Amino acid sequence: MVDFKNFQERRNFLRAATTMAVAGGLPTLDTLVNVANAAAPIGDPGTTDVGNEYKAIVCVFFYGGQDHANILIPYQDGNSAGNGTAATNAEYDRYALDRSNKSSSRPAGDAQNENVNPTGNLSYKRTTLAATALAATTSNVLTGNANPNAGGWTTNTYGRRFALNPQMPEMASLFAAGKVAIMANVGPMLAPINRQEWYTSNTKPRPLNLYSHDDQQSGWMSGTSGLATPSVGIGGRIAAHSAIDSLNTGAKVSTQVSLSGSNTFMLADVSAPQGAIAYQMGTGRVGRLTNPTTCDTGSTNTSLPYCIQGGPIRIVNGYSGNAGMAGAFSSRITATPENVSVYHDQWRQIMRQSINTEQAISAAFLASPTNEEIIAPFVAVDQLNGSTNSLAQQLRMVAAMIRASNQLGASSTQPVKRQIFFVGIGGFDTHGNDFWDNNPKLNRMISQALNAFWTALGNIKVRDPAGTGFLSGVSARDRVTTFTMSEFGRTLDSNGDGSDHGWGNFQLVMGGAVREGKIFGQSHNVASVSGSPVYMELDALAGAVPRIGLPPPSNSGTVRIANKLNHSLNRGELLPTMASDAMIATIAQWFGVPTASMTGSTGVFPTLAGVHGTNWNVGFMKP
Repeated sequence: MVDFKNFQERRNFLRAATTMAVAGGLPTLDTLVNVANAAAPIGDPGTTDVGNEYKAIVCVFFYGGQDHANILIPYQDGNSAGNGTAATNAEYDRYALDRSNKSSSRPAGDAQNENVNPTGNLSYKRTTLAATALAATTSNVLTGNANPNAGGWTTNTYGRRFALNPQMPEMASLFAAGKVAIMANVGPMLAPINRQEWYTSNTKPRPLNLYSHDDQQSGWMSGTSGLATPSVGIGGRIAAHSAIDSLNTGAKVSTQVSLSGSNTFMLADVSAPQGAIAYQMGTGRVGRLTNPTTCDTGSTNTSLPYCIQGGPIRIVNGYSGNAGMAGAFSSRITATPENVSVYHDQWRQIMRQSINTEQAISAAFLASPTNEEIIAPFVAVDQLNGSTNSLAQQLRMVAAMIRASNQLGASSTQPVKRQIFFVGIGGFDTHGNDFWDNNPKLNRMISQALNAFWTALGNIKVRDPAGTGFLSGVSARDRVTTFTMSEFGRTLDSNGDGSDHGWGNFQLVMGGAVREGKIFGQSHNVASVSGSPVYMELDALAGAVPRIGLPPPSNSGTVRIANKLNHSLNRGELLPTMASDAMIATIAQWFGVPTASMTGSTGVFPTLAGVHGTNWNVGFMKP
């Protein structure tokens, strides 16, 4: 680290440099990508493990606004007794009608034309949902951590059943196994707000420029949805916290690693430690290892182990294709005088840090190879359905980096203990007749990529505290928590072709530390509690049966603007009852951020207390 003679100079430069990085104007953070080479036969001792204290969080962002109404879909009604008897399909029929642009001539139930979009029908047939239908929750007792509303955070579905998107059978299976939880009605918030306040009052603060892609992406990623240009992201604040940064002292790679370019989530404060500055990587290319240092991406010899090769500047470990460029960089770095200007000094630091990181990762991939068990699950899904699964490619490199963490610490006995990863996939802005072209394909990619990641993590062992063996029955699945984000949900109804911008959404959290599969969040109607914030008042039309994501029926054909209705706005957009910060803060606490550092103006989540007070832990993570 360059020791700047003037601290304010350094702050000013870093502020400018960080701004350029977010805007894509700092190529050295984006193009000095790494990634090396690697593979060893299955079963090599010690080649597939992480340290005993290791934890990672992986943020998966869906750019464009994932369509919430086809993520968690009503499948079967329940009743106030919660026993599922006398079940009907009334809620499914209402979902199907609302998704069809409320066409009075549209057939009900299974007679609809699925995946045919000339009339803007966005619903799935109920028979199609059978394979991904989730089990009913029949307990009438809410569980989880204390919440301002009665009982806790876990949704009681009163015997009702929901289905995940039919393109997500792997996620449905992991939900049934208790490894995936669903966050309902979640989105950026500054204060609790109910339907009446939304339509009749301006007293409750709202996120800046709701329904705007850029602003809501920033709101999700920064935890400051009231700011137009946030200077720090949630990942940046987590990585810079002393409780996290101190665990990676002397590490050879930044705590934060992005596989999806510059992003606000990983934006670090100008005074943050070097380890909090995000490092951007490429996904590399899969090949076959033809000798100990050569990864042949053209080889089809299946008898050879897989390897990953990539990075525009190959400097070490036998890669000499860009030796001239590497030499030029090194010469320029060496030739630049120390005190010419703060910009020269910082340029030197960034260049050297990038090259050193590339070298360290290359060496780590050779010293502790990424083996078949890590790469093969992703190869199996990468080119399915005639499309490249870019999310699978990004998560493949995340798995490889997790695997390499035992070589990227300060020494052989000090592996990296904390890592934050960011990956993303776009194409969700489906206003037009591209809905059925994009949405099913993207959801299939998501489910397959996340499942491949889950499989790969299961093949990574965890060292015991002494570092001499492995923990029985424990894998990296238990030490890695993956969660999804998207700037907003969309409208339940159709605009005639696709769906439009909304607010709240459903998100997935996957990991071995996740509590048994449940739907979390106050996504139902609850009575107010004296002295506590009122999230949603009781919906008289729903009675004792809670509703998720569906407006109440209306004789006029439109949803009424009135008090005591549930958490949908006029076009079926979700009105959030869980702040996105609460979801991420629950994960951050598991990751090691102290409770005392969560809220407040200088906390990791500055606006969280304004929504949920001290009752922000949603309870979906095991202690």
